[in-house]
Parts: sequence; C-alpha cells; structure tokens
Amino acid sequence: MLTAMGPLQKAFHAIIFPVYVFTVYYYHEVMVIPPGEFGYSITYEVIGGHWKYLTFLTAVLQCVFFGLCALNDFLGSETLIHNKRSFLQKLRDVLLPTVVLPLGVFVPLIFWGLYAVDRELIFPVSMDAWFPGWLNHLMHTLPFFASIIEIIVTNHVYPKGGMLYFPIVVASALYIFWLCFIAHHTGFWVYPVFEVLDFKSRALFMASLVPPNLLFVFLGQKLHLGVWGTVKGASKRRGKKDKSQ
Repeated sequence: MLTAMGPLQKAFHAIIFPVYVFTVYYYHEVMVIPPGEFGYSITYEVIGGHWKYLTFLTAVLQCVFFGLCALNDFLGSETLIHNKRSFLQKLRDVLLPTVVLPLGVFVPLIFWGLYAVDRELIFPVSMDAWFPGWLNHLMHTLPFFASIIEIIVTNHVYPKGGMLYFPIVVASALYIFWLCFIAHHTGFWVYPVFEVLDFKSRALFMASLVPPNLLFVFLGQKLHLGVWGTVKGASKRRGKKDKSQ
C-alpha cells in the first residue's frame, strides 16, 4: 500500500500553499472595508478584527496546515511505521482529520447553505462592492475541495479513539465562547443570523453547530479508509517487509 501519490501529492501542496498565503494576505492586508460597514469601529478596530470570523480562522488554519504539508514533503517523512514518522508528519496527520477537514467542510456548507436561504444573514449584498467574488470562493469554497483532495492524495495516520473527536469539540467550544464574549462586551453579534434569534433559539443554533463537525470527522475517516484501506494493516505489512530486508 502506498503512503502517498508521490509527485501528485507534492505538486498539490506546492500549489495550494501559496494560494492560501495569497488569500490570507489579500483578505487581511489588501481588502479595504469601508468605514460604517457592520459597525466598523467596533468590529474591526476594537474587537478581534478579522480574527473573529470563522471563515478567516479556517483559511489561516488551512494555510498553516498546507505549509506544514509542503515542509514535510521536503524535510519530513512519509511512512506508516509509527516510530519512523517525523514530527512534521505526526503533526500533519493529527491536524487534518481532527480540525482541518471538519472545519474545511463545515465553513463552505454553512456559508453557502445560509447564502441560499437568505444571503443577508451571512453575506449581505452591500459586501459585493468591496469583497471580490473570486476571494469569496477562495475563502468559502476552496477549503472544502482542498481538504477532500488532501485525503485522496495523501495517506494519513489517524489518531485513535476519542483523540480523533476531542480537538474539534474544544475548537468549537472556544469559538462559540469567543462569539459570546464579543457580543457581551459590544452588544454586536458577529453574524447577522444571531441578531434575528431570541436567546433560546440562539443557544440551540450554537449547540447544533457541533454535531455536524463530529459527523464530518467521522465521514472523513470513512473516506480515508475507502481510498487507502486500514492504516493498521498497512503498517504491519510494511514492518514485516522491512524486517525481511
């Protein structure tokens, strides 16, 4: 069993990493948000700036992850044998299934889902004047395809048991706390959809965001197994092969 698709894997990482670097840079440094849009003085100059949006946090996460992948391609390892995996590979193999994939799938689905229902709840028409369409797709569409393709081109060693699900639960809880913290101190909800909900509906909506991420972790593992088979079996075969040489 192969651990990765060789040149295709490296080419994918070499392309997707600079794309994300450009995306994050353009969004954070080049894109100009007009004063007055969405309470500019509060949301951008005082509380959090871009760092309160899950879309931006996910783009940064994906940028860091694919940078790690590219670095591992040249300086790390690509093996299924536990004691021969480099630190870079181990970190890469933990990040993808636990946070990169679920958020990479969750953000596009929730964004385009709400967009289809009523775009004013997530991406008001007024944003079109200063938020380019191509950037919108790099931020809200690319994470989905990049995460799925990464599973297909690279064989990752998944964490076992609860450690596969624990990181996304913690990440989700921390982000929900961050949203509530901002709302408590400013009276402003980061996403317009929360403005139209009462307290009970808002709490239920927030709680409902966690199970889909757990489902995406599970489905990601199933996709990985469908593409690569069981890592445990591959490790044993590789280990026996190495001993016989």
